[in-house]
Amino acid sequence: MTLRQIIFWLVLCVGLLVVTSYLPSAAKPAAPDEVPIEPLPPDVVIETVVPNANQLVAMDFTPDGRLLYTERTGNLQVVANGQAPVTAYTFPVLTEGERGLLGVAVDPNFATNHSVWVYFTKETLYSTDCGGKVKNRVVRITLNDDNTVTEDPQTAGCFPVNQPAPGYYVTIHNGGNLHFGPDGKLYIGVGNSNEEINDPIEPAQNLASPLGKLHRYNPTMPLSAPADNPFASWPNTDKSNYAYGLRNPFDFAFDPVSQQLFATDNGDKCDDEINLIRPGYNYGWRIHYPQTPLPCDDDAGPDPRYNTIPPLYHWTPSMAPTGLAFYTGDVIPEWKNDLFMCAYKNFSTALHHFKLNATRTAIVSHTILSDTINHQPIQCRTDVLTGPAGALYYSEGGGYLSGPIQRLTRRSSLALSSVSTAPAVVRAGEWLTYTVNVRNVGTQANTFALMATLPVEVAIQAVDSGLTFDADHVYWSGVLTSAQTLSARFSVQVTSAITIPYLLTTPIEITAPDTQSVNLVSLAMINGRAVFLPVLRQ
Repeated sequence: MTLRQIIFWLVLCVGLLVVTSYLPSAAKPAAPDEVPIEPLPPDVVIETVVPNANQLVAMDFTPDGRLLYTERTGNLQVVANGQAPVTAYTFPVLTEGERGLLGVAVDPNFATNHSVWVYFTKETLYSTDCGGKVKNRVVRITLNDDNTVTEDPQTAGCFPVNQPAPGYYVTIHNGGNLHFGPDGKLYIGVGNSNEEINDPIEPAQNLASPLGKLHRYNPTMPLSAPADNPFASWPNTDKSNYAYGLRNPFDFAFDPVSQQLFATDNGDKCDDEINLIRPGYNYGWRIHYPQTPLPCDDDAGPDPRYNTIPPLYHWTPSMAPTGLAFYTGDVIPEWKNDLFMCAYKNFSTALHHFKLNATRTAIVSHTILSDTINHQPIQCRTDVLTGPAGALYYSEGGGYLSGPIQRLTRRSSLALSSVSTAPAVVRAGEWLTYTVNVRNVGTQANTFALMATLPVEVAIQAVDSGLTFDADHVYWSGVLTSAQTLSARFSVQVTSAITIPYLLTTPIEITAPDTQSVNLVSLAMINGRAVFLPVLRQ
């Protein structure tokens, strides 16, 4: 090795010691039937987005709110404005085993370039772009505003499929999810394309192979390896390798707080994992694993000969962890920046909820969400993500199974904000104007009703159009769409002979179906300084 390579390995080894010194040991997980059940927060409901998605694998959103999802059988589907899915493009896929149309990622510059990146398995016998016969490939398409695709996909990169015998290609462990990182790079998870635990050609430890790796690319045509990738300057390596020693990294997500990368990995009969991914690190899958040195080594600690670091969480027996996402919305603030995961096997399929420690280096709690009607675990088989309006979307079916796309949301979450009085100084006999703003911070439209109770010291003068009143109350009702704010004003005259500074109170209540009432007492000073209230949210 060159001096530069030797220095890199020394730095890496020291870094491993440092990281493992502050990374807590992997949490000892409970069996799926022992994981605590977590009821949904108040007012959070399940809504069906697509009644029966066909063998869904992955989802993503465009900036304008369109939901894209891949069907393993080849269709890229688009859901816009609550309408039924439409097929944007049908890819020529192979569907044996775990093959098919797998990952989808919307380009961060979609607003200007309309680019979408897709990962799928294709037979390439008569194609020159990838060579060989069976390949997983990444392509770029241009998705128009009308959900059509401008032209045939452009191949950006190809990944081999293991061929252990002439004419035979492995059908499983394709990986296939891809996401853009906060650095604007395209990250791709690629499985080891291997069926046999004892196979001596296991590629996960081979840095010259792209299999069994997480990759990091410049989103160019074709894909190119960034110069700061951990193995970019190494000879005889795949320059895009970012982390290795993985069996089948089904999905991964970037922490919105720390920007760190978290990934699921599928073991065989044991050692399913959630990993904190560090550039250049080895995650332990290897030849003859898990027969040596132990039947399964996550409980005892990874074999140090492979410079591995402990997973954040692991399961034995295998439960097939799949989709992974952080909740980044505001509709359910109880979950802000928490980690959510799906699992595929029947005994473990659920929407798993994890909370992290302050340094975002360990999982401190694990629960399974349950619905509020049947009090049963919510099923999530292949993918989960935060929608642009703040709902948490998940696939109840997926893989070989069809099923609905659901979302968790507060159907309507109303807020009274910026309630104020004017003018700043009001005296007896003068008029006082109230301005009331009502905002829907939920994801769905909802009706509302507002009632302001007038104090005995005032008489009503005028109200905005749409408001009504009697001697004691002001009434307002209407419909608020998602993220909409409505504003109304009404004026009262201070009729009592008030000669000293006096606190005038006006109770305001807003109600809406399926939400908790919001109550506020607005205050104004007579013969003194008006009080402007802070924002109040439910």
